Amino acid sequence: MPYPPLHAPSGVTDDERTKGMMISVNGITLHAEDSGTGDPTLIFLHYWGGTARTWQPIIAALPSGLRAIALDARGWGRSDRPDKSYGVATMADDVEAVIIALSLKRYVLVGHSMGGKVAQLLASRRPSGLAGLVLVAPSPAQGKSLPEGVRTEMTDAYSSPESVAWTIDNVLAERDLPPSLRDLAIADSLAGASAAKKSWPLTAISEDVSADLLQIKVPVLVVGGEKDKVDDVNMLRKIVLPSLPGSVMTIIPGVGHLIPLEAPQELAEQVLDFIKNGGGYARGSASRPEDIPSAFDAAVNRADLDAVMALFHPKAVMRMTDGTVVAEGPDALREVLSQLLAARPHLRNTVRRVLVSDDVALLLLDWEIRIAMPNQEAAVECGTATQIAERCSDGMWRLRISNPLGIN
Repeated sequence: MPYPPLHAPSGVTDDERTKGMMISVNGITLHAEDSGTGDPTLIFLHYWGGTARTWQPIIAALPSGLRAIALDARGWGRSDRPDKSYGVATMADDVEAVIIALSLKRYVLVGHSMGGKVAQLLASRRPSGLAGLVLVAPSPAQGKSLPEGVRTEMTDAYSSPESVAWTIDNVLAERDLPPSLRDLAIADSLAGASAAKKSWPLTAISEDVSADLLQIKVPVLVVGGEKDKVDDVNMLRKIVLPSLPGSVMTIIPGVGHLIPLEAPQELAEQVLDFIKNGGGYARGSASRPEDIPSAFDAAVNRADLDAVMALFHPKAVMRMTDGTVVAEGPDALREVLSQLLAARPHLRNTVRRVLVSDDVALLLLDWEIRIAMPNQEAAVECGTATQIAERCSDGMWRLRISNPLGIN
């Protein structure tokens, strides 16, 4: 089905050959596929070897009330193929220029692997209109140090149909891809510009673009694949999550690195939940009791005291990890939590069990909190917590009792 007519801003021309646009920015022309209407706009950035087509199964699963723009990065798909300039900063410049050219007012960046690294750098610049960040098996902004032999193997990975197929089957994917998606992935990887194929493994993957990650002030969702061999879950937990202030993570079982092609429905659901919760986990609201821990993580990790407080019932009681009970009302709780957030902790809650009876819920969860110390090491505490939540008159669930010490 063709796209509805687009009113092309300056530098943008309608492309009648495909459901998309050709956008002239940053000295080159980029191809973008644009579908749907509504707010916010989702901007999809593909992996090394992918194209805008990589995102078609996810976009097809999203409601038409969301606008989705999938970009072909320079050197891939139908975008221009310069002989050089494939650094992460240049790719982030391209995306930022597209956002300006399209006059996007509110948007969420959704980046996979290489696209996830580009999204992190762009988000760290705090561009106007950025409402959230979804990182799908992202390459770390800190860069990856690869042995020379691995770099060489990667530069040859997309040299023939056989090498691409081997790479998909043995490195990138855990699940068997449907034949149509497998053929698409092979064709897109083969068709990339030679400079684009070589630049990522030889230089861009190792670039450290993490200097300003703490400037990111929007909600961040990291989606990992349980069986990912490229950007594995342990790396995401140890490197990516602690460096992103508002981040929470979800893991899709049984999938590898090619999450958009292996699990498009599951990923679409994660993205949609992210958007439904206000461009991320909504400030101070949880429509289900099991959403409270994720909302709490996101608020704590971005040091948003108002959002943390909004998750508590006005008559909440909290037992701190040192055994102190705070029961004197919201002001006392706010003071204690303010002191905690001043240490810039990184919190991760994992729900173990939820029991609901009418407007009351009991949550059992495992937690881990990391606080960076002056010597650059991290102090780590962990435990099992019990929480009681209550559904309030606005339909949202809030904490009535929070006990990080569990039954101790």
